[in-house]
Amino acid sequence: MQAAEVDPQRTKSYVEEAFRLVSEKPGVEEVLIMNRSGVPVKTSMDRQDSLQYACLYDNLREKCQAFLTKIEPAQTLTFLRVRTKYHEVLITPDAKITVLVVQNAKDSFININT
Repeated sequence: MQAAEVDPQRTKSYVEEAFRLVSEKPGVEEVLIMNRSGVPVKTSMDRQDSLQYACLYDNLREKCQAFLTKIEPAQTLTFLRVRTKYHEVLITPDAKITVLVVQNAKDSFININT
């Protein structure tokens, strides 16, 4: 097996670096990183909100995975983007951590006051 095929270790420094990189992106309002059990390990949210988001994400992931399985049984959820008028939630699960990002979804061509 070549080194490029090996998944990086999800150490504390890996989580810290991922959190830092995502937080620096323009428009990012909140970041939540969960372990494979769905427990928040690093977040910019308060504790209650992070636990609520983690629980809601788990329910959403289960429903999305069931939907994907109906369409094509071999598929797994690799990225989920949910957009509302004001926010966008980006979710990237993998075998070790899940990164959930809430960002500002303002577009210059959308009039939010309507």
